[in-house]
Amino acid sequence: MIQLPANISPAQDVLNSLQKYQEEIDALLTFEEKSAKTKQIFSNRNKIGNKVFDTIKLKLTQMCSGARRCVYCEDSVGDEVEHIHPKNLYPELCFNWGNYVYACGNCNGPKNNKFAVFRDSDGLFCEVNPHRGQKAMQPPSGEDAMINPRIENPLDYCILDISTTFEFVLLPNLNERKHKKADYTFNFVLRLNEREFLRKARANAYTNYKARLYYYTNKKNDGVQGQILHKMIEGIKGEAHPTVWQEMKRYHTLGILTNIDSELNELFIASPEALAW
Repeated sequence: MIQLPANISPAQDVLNSLQKYQEEIDALLTFEEKSAKTKQIFSNRNKIGNKVFDTIKLKLTQMCSGARRCVYCEDSVGDEVEHIHPKNLYPELCFNWGNYVYACGNCNGPKNNKFAVFRDSDGLFCEVNPHRGQKAMQPPSGEDAMINPRIENPLDYCILDISTTFEFVLLPNLNERKHKKADYTFNFVLRLNEREFLRKARANAYTNYKARLYYYTNKKNDGVQGQILHKMIEGIKGEAHPTVWQEMKRYHTLGILTNIDSELNELFIASPEALAW
């Protein structure tokens, strides 16, 4: 799960069109009406050939890592416009640009309308998605209890074990609220540790990143310069599972990589510029 760049946005005319779409929902009188209508209204707008959503999808693609990888798993293609705040629970955010990410069906399907908050009234964790077969009810006000990759860095909540399991491990210094938020996001909603194929993919990405850095370092030491090295750098930046790369760098910076993979640690020492990629 990656934090998305904040400097990508559609032009103002597209944002204005989203606001006009939102007004169709806002004009409905009750939460029940708005919640019931969001899926139909959104589907009517989110179609190929609608220039507004063609642009939205282009911008979401630019925000993705690699070859349009899903923001959550970083593995499968992101091909569904996902609402971080589910549209039937937060109809007022149905056409909010800041509520969109590109996700894959493997992540978006299980996530569905799962969401939770820490209630303002008592500070307690509260799941707000309805039980199966029940209608959505207006959520209580409160702080989001799910990590929002549009505005937060998931790696502030966890560290990826790149030595053996390639699972996300919650950081030990989290306060109770942040610990619950991270556990809910990674383990309950997105199940990023549970899916074995994702762990294997992260392990493969580790090998690929290391091989690319090794190749780059050797070519640089051989005197290769310019466009050839630039293409190698862009290749590293375009790999899937960028969290693996970020964690390789973090382990080196923290001084713990040498005990896990001394060869990789030496590569970062030989090519310190890689820490900025």
